[in-house]
Amino acid sequence: MEKALLDIVMREDDFVIYASGKPLLSPLGNEMAHSNARLLRQAVSEDILGYDGNISTLKLLAAFFDSDDRDLQITETETASDFLISHKQNTAITDANLLLELDAELMDFIFLNSSSLHSALNNIILKKEQNQSVINFFSQCFDELKREEKIVLNTLNTEYNVGVTLPYLLIKGFLSATEYAAGIIIHSLKSNNSKSKNILTDKSQQAVSLLHKKVTDDAVNALDFLLLFDNKNKISVIEEIIKRGEDSTTEFKSTLRWDIRQGKKNPAIEHAVLKTICAFLNSEGGDLLIGIKDDGSIEGIESDRLDNNDRFLLHLWMLIKTCLGQEVVEWITSSLQKFGDKTVCRIKCKKGEKPTFVHQKGFEEAFYVRVGPSSSSLDISAALKYIEQHF
Repeated sequence: MEKALLDIVMREDDFVIYASGKPLLSPLGNEMAHSNARLLRQAVSEDILGYDGNISTLKLLAAFFDSDDRDLQITETETASDFLISHKQNTAITDANLLLELDAELMDFIFLNSSSLHSALNNIILKKEQNQSVINFFSQCFDELKREEKIVLNTLNTEYNVGVTLPYLLIKGFLSATEYAAGIIIHSLKSNNSKSKNILTDKSQQAVSLLHKKVTDDAVNALDFLLLFDNKNKISVIEEIIKRGEDSTTEFKSTLRWDIRQGKKNPAIEHAVLKTICAFLNSEGGDLLIGIKDDGSIEGIESDRLDNNDRFLLHLWMLIKTCLGQEVVEWITSSLQKFGDKTVCRIKCKKGEKPTFVHQKGFEEAFYVRVGPSSSSLDISAALKYIEQHF
């Protein structure tokens, strides 16, 4: 059977992975969707290249969507005892039988990396308060992890059966991906871990090297997942709208009320915003981005010289309710997104259920519709005909 090609589709507020013309579902039937396009692009890119590791982005996404808080719990005893066992195991090797089975180069590999692991564990201990118990400290460490970090920790633990300590050290930056992989190998050699036993049967340098590369790849993938999950690095729906440019359902405005050329408030600027919203409501809906110049560069709503974001939204919604009518509120949503030190406002309009007119003091009452990438007013006869056909 031919493999289904994956694609990414942008929706109103997020992105979703598609396969065979429909949303891709996790094992428990949840859509593989997220507000960050970069994260989903990573998953699709891996699929295109045929990533053959155990910890793929798709697997981590599925685990995220299919788990709840009960799945992410680790008992205090498990957390602390696992750490203490790891701390003991990652000191010098004392198993004489194991030493006899390893060649000199692998012995050097084990000793070198055991020292690094021991140092990482000691660095965690330094963060424990003097009178705090080990059990309480390491349970607290786990509880403070973000949800996506717990997902990665549990997935790594399940995949390599190494407990929670090594994944925790990786996630929190105490170990690099290659040091973490070395820790997995040391743990496997000492505990005869069934997950890697088939790879390490002869304990040769080649077998260890292959396992080290495999685990390193999975560790890098897990860390990339966490990096892309971070909102500071997201590619949002707003960014994709900006890239799309202005069209019949998209328009940009630099400001809500401030005339940048004249350096003062200008009701005509507000009127331009209101007529765009009105036109979207009377047509097929659309997105108005305030804080974006015509060329797609970011101006930021800060140029409107309102005290803060709350004041900006208060002014925006006062205009909408006063000049378009209270009933339009159910067809409009607004959201803000930061881009560095600048903020963009997205006004998402659905097609209105009733015709909308602009009633703004100082301007004639008007009925607007979208004509291509612009908003146009209709005279009385044309407006009546349009309303009869569309509402």
